[in-house]
Amino acid sequence: MLTEFFNTNVTDSESKKLRLFYREFPRYYIWQVQPRIWTKRKRGLAIGRLCAVNPMESERYYLRILLNNVRCPTSFESLLMVDGVLSRSFQEAAHKRGLLHNEDDLEKAMEEASIYRMPFDLRRLFATFSTLLQAIKS
Repeated sequence: MLTEFFNTNVTDSESKKLRLFYREFPRYYIWQVQPRIWTKRKRGLAIGRLCAVNPMESERYYLRILLNNVRCPTSFESLLMVDGVLSRSFQEAAHKRGLLHNEDDLEKAMEEASIYRMPFDLRRLFATFSTLLQAIKS
């Protein structure tokens, strides 16, 4: 799905014009299981979201941050590219874009997780965030 999102951003003129975040894409496009492509939505309403990712899953977590904050990416490389320089990791790219260490993002992640995570998972996530915040402030 993600690589086809990139391909659609390259090939579809409307997608280029709309410059969507990944989470906004289902409002305008439908995922067709066969032949595994995104097609323009003709009717109905859809809301897209990205799954919560634990910050301990480093690269997946930073990829999620980038997908939530970079409009119309065309490849993984375009997510890694910042000011004409290719970053070595999603974490580095997110840092260069100024997307890291924002307490608001941690609060949003906790709110999102509280919708569908079990109490044990929420406690672990809270402990992870507390550790991250201590590292940020020191």
